[in-house]
Amino acid sequence: MGASSPTSRQPLPPRTVRARRPAIALHAHARALTATLLYLAARPALGDNDLHGRLELQDAAQFASTGSVQAALGEQLANDALGNLRLTWEPTWGRFSLQVHYLVSAEDGPDVALERLTQGLIPEPPPTWLDLTNTFASHGSLLASQSIDRLAVAYTTSQWVVRLGRQALTWGSGLVFRPMDLFDPFSPSATDTEYKPGVDMLYVQRLFADGSDLQLIAAPRPDSMGGAPSADASSEALHYRTNLLGHPITLLVARDHGDWVSGLGVNGALGGATWNLELVPTVERGDTRISGVANISDAVTLAGRNATVFLEYYRNGFGVRGQALNLEDLPPELLERLVRGQVFSLRRDYLAAGMTLELSPLLTVSPTLITDVNDGSLFLLVAASYSLGDDLILAGGLQVPIGGPGTEYGGVPLSGGNPTRFAPPRQIYLQLRRYF
Repeated sequence: MGASSPTSRQPLPPRTVRARRPAIALHAHARALTATLLYLAARPALGDNDLHGRLELQDAAQFASTGSVQAALGEQLANDALGNLRLTWEPTWGRFSLQVHYLVSAEDGPDVALERLTQGLIPEPPPTWLDLTNTFASHGSLLASQSIDRLAVAYTTSQWVVRLGRQALTWGSGLVFRPMDLFDPFSPSATDTEYKPGVDMLYVQRLFADGSDLQLIAAPRPDSMGGAPSADASSEALHYRTNLLGHPITLLVARDHGDWVSGLGVNGALGGATWNLELVPTVERGDTRISGVANISDAVTLAGRNATVFLEYYRNGFGVRGQALNLEDLPPELLERLVRGQVFSLRRDYLAAGMTLELSPLLTVSPTLITDVNDGSLFLLVAASYSLGDDLILAGGLQVPIGGPGTEYGGVPLSGGNPTRFAPPRQIYLQLRRYF
């Protein structure tokens, strides 16, 4: 079954999760779903009918490089404060279940002004069909909004799962990069990955006696918010998982944003380690571009402490190789995917290595180093998590881009004649998460 958890989407610079911006508008084509949900809500729930949730507070200090857009705006040293509250209600009635998540979030800092300045420079298509977001404060450095991030009804049997509405779905075996995940994949620099943004879709899964399963997805989207769904903006996919010659196999065929996408995934064991291989060809405007990921991970003991180590190679079939970068001259097929949040890298070849180390039963540290093989720039990410109690987590980390001007992580010029660079800042962040 598709994973139905966790959050964020970030085009070029690393940022934390933000709610979608436009105003609430429940259209006529949502009335049938709404009526079904109201009918189910009127019946007594047999499962957990309690309201749960998560409160997260974050403070992030940013240190932008000289010559960057952020420095040009006078925010070379900056601080961003963020907060969000997610309320979840997921009752069940026999074979039926309901999923409702309400999210309210606020941010105060220079990232708000930067995004407001760049908003509209590149048209961003709606990430999903219905507009269930309301921005109730937007002035200066403050932005606050509320949204319905999950709104889905499901029917489940031993052989079938049918789910309709706003939901989350994760595909693929990538550890840092996820070429097979077509629906709001996580950015490698995401600082909060507990909840993916929901997408309006129909999800149907057929479970077979041998452990195989077939998933069918239909995600209608309009070309512009408030319009009717179109074939060029929507996605339909078939995803099949089975075993062949002792190896788990994944097959994917999809029509995504007007392009044909296929995928082949193979998993296996090597000694005590686990390896994954994915190839994802995309046919766009008659050209075939092949993305892919290969990784290996193993559970080991380091200095008497449990750890998981990994190494991953990623090929971005839409990336640029062998030429100087500037944002103005990025290929349109790459720019489209950056704007949609399906790709987060500019170049062609990447290596990522990292680990998760359990320093104590309460403290876990996860360093990751990403290398842009084509220009030699690096991105160091370190995340840590400490359990303050059964329902209270203190998390934090740092992100350090390393590279010279003109490299991906050192900063990409806005254009050939403009030396101002679009560069990810160095960042230190601290988060407090309370669950209830």
